[in-house]
Amino acid sequence: MANCIAIDTSSEACSVSLVVDGEFFDATISTPKSHAKSLLPFIHELLSARRIGLADLDFIACTEGPGSFTGLRIGLSVAQGLAFGAGKPMVAVSSLDALARAARMRQPQADVIVSLLDARMGEIYWAVTEFSPDAPALVVEPSLNSIEDVNTRLVELARSSSGKNLLLAGAAASLLDRAALQQEGATFDDGVAPSATQIAEIALELWREGVSCRAQDFQLNYLRNSVSWNKRQRIRT
Repeated sequence: MANCIAIDTSSEACSVSLVVDGEFFDATISTPKSHAKSLLPFIHELLSARRIGLADLDFIACTEGPGSFTGLRIGLSVAQGLAFGAGKPMVAVSSLDALARAARMRQPQADVIVSLLDARMGEIYWAVTEFSPDAPALVVEPSLNSIEDVNTRLVELARSSSGKNLLLAGAAASLLDRAALQQEGATFDDGVAPSATQIAEIALELWREGVSCRAQDFQLNYLRNSVSWNKRQRIRT
């Protein structure tokens, strides 16, 4: 059974999960802008408590995004530093996949889960996952669209999902037209968020399938063009 450290910094929360011999040991803090000062102490505390080192791990897992530009870069820099230093491979996991997994744990009756993260600037990061007895399958790949476009597409999805339990998950669900979507049978869970626990769970599955990469080959999936982001940030400033 593989051992790993998983890191998630895609949202305001900062979380780390250590998996040793099938046991999960987690640390998290939900204070905004705490990622840079919290990550390494979390990792040190988790490893020290289990009396193991990075050499005892099989790989380092990290969210690839989408999510906060700054948060993602901080998480990846720490994860890559650990992987380079210990000579370990890395496994990338989508924050939207992790959000869907977290939502399903809270509401196992959900058949179709829409993962929703606030991208700011009137936009939403989103993906749609359908859960079946075999395995979850992406129906809509991770995307970035305006709130209005996402709302329109989800109303259509709700109408075409007759007989299935459709769950809209994540804090960005509060940005949608709740009344219109509930009228079409959709349910909401605004309180769920991605975390390192789900990053670790998915990463272990990918690892068993032979999916990994070298630390220097790990790529973040921002979805939003970084040039556009910097330009909009300057305008806002």
